[in-house]
Amino acid sequence: MVVVVVAVALVACVPHTVPSIFAAGDMRPPAVTTWGPTGSRQLVVAFDEELAEIMPGVASSPGAPVKECRLGENGRNIIVELSGDQEPGAPYAVSGIVADVSGNQSSFVLPYWGHNPNPPCVLLNELLTEGTSTHPDAVEFFVNRGGECAGLAFFVGAPDSFDIRYIFPRLVVETGDYVVLHLKPQGLEAEVDERLDRGASAGIDATAGAWDLWYRGGNGALSGKNSALSLCVSPNGGYLDSALYSERTIESDTDYGGFGTATLRDRVEMIVAAGVWQASDPPRPEDCACSTGTTSTRTICRSSSSVDTDSGADWHIVPTKGSSLGLPNSDAVHVP
Repeated sequence: MVVVVVAVALVACVPHTVPSIFAAGDMRPPAVTTWGPTGSRQLVVAFDEELAEIMPGVASSPGAPVKECRLGENGRNIIVELSGDQEPGAPYAVSGIVADVSGNQSSFVLPYWGHNPNPPCVLLNELLTEGTSTHPDAVEFFVNRGGECAGLAFFVGAPDSFDIRYIFPRLVVETGDYVVLHLKPQGLEAEVDERLDRGASAGIDATAGAWDLWYRGGNGALSGKNSALSLCVSPNGGYLDSALYSERTIESDTDYGGFGTATLRDRVEMIVAAGVWQASDPPRPEDCACSTGTTSTRTICRSSSSVDTDSGADWHIVPTKGSSLGLPNSDAVHVP
């Protein structure tokens, strides 16, 4: 019998010095913070740290190919120059790969919408939140200053948290115009988006003198009593206006600051932080427009002059049959 003895030296259990290549350092890739067009042939993508290089192959699609791509002066953004114009409000995407000064790479594919050089100034003006089959949910907008609506975005929520998003088509409006967005169309042929003729649509509650548009993204129901709505210059943000409404109070709902849900509380805080709604700190349901008593004909309205102080004081509930979609609002107030 042969006996084999294996001896292991104690020194074998002592770890060697770890090479310096494993020393702690920056291992996080750069992250996108904002992006979007700055002109019909240019867009900018910003990152949260300094970049060292842009890898070949940055592309925008569909449409004009990329003519040039370079680092911005602050080193934290890339400027993409296109070889041709892109259509205002039309959907596009930009993609590419960048690296930070530590060599960490980050790839991105980002949707954006063609630059609109002349957006109008628009307000949320009347809210039909308790829709029925004869008066479905709808939102009216009032034009304070005319322009091209292409790419404007309405949210039930906020740009970073929403249930509904509607992107406006190309539509030139003038100061004093009304635009009505019908949120629950019936699928009728008569429900056409009015871009040239304000009398072209004949759907339910279509208006004779306003621009009628129809949401076709699925269930367009508004919350009847508690919600946060916003209007932005593009789907990527840039607030134009907001409307917060609630029937709650800080005492009636103790959860989530009185708003009942974390989602609504967070959306309210986003909109208040953006400076388009005045509220206490932290916001309370009482800071919103009061929605108690709304029906399909008792809508939540601004005054007939569409005064805007970015607060709940701008809004009231009109009496029964006081809904006025597409017309100046009634100043009469519903009395319970």
